[in-house]
Amino acid sequence: MNINNCHNVDDFKKLARKRLPSPIFHYIDGAADDESTYKRNTESFEDCDLVPNVLAGVDNIDISTTVMGQKLSMPLFLSPVALQRLFHYQGERAVGRAAEKYGTMFGISSLGTVSIEEIGATINAPKIFQLYFHKDRG
Repeated sequence: MNINNCHNVDDFKKLARKRLPSPIFHYIDGAADDESTYKRNTESFEDCDLVPNVLAGVDNIDISTTVMGQKLSMPLFLSPVALQRLFHYQGERAVGRAAEKYGTMFGISSLGTVSIEEIGATINAPKIFQLYFHKDRG
């Protein structure tokens, strides 16, 4: 199986499971704590029916939106994920370039593997930063 044979989320999961070391696959495939948010998100998505309106007014489709004052070409953005170079050698660089190419927002994790300075200097796409605030226990 290769990426050209991936047509849905399950296909991508099968490919990732095959290509990545087990701990890295489970990091990406899993969720925090008891995975309750992951379960609720999955259930909510399954409750949505995407009903295509075939051959009806497809001349001028505009799915762009604005998020925090930033114009995005589509109503989604690439969320921050920690340690991206574990599963792609370019890490956040590759994800940032994809966001730039497709005109959407890119989230940078405070546990990223590429510096925010480098991303800021090289990626021309709207960005957000996920900040983990750790209590000073000193």
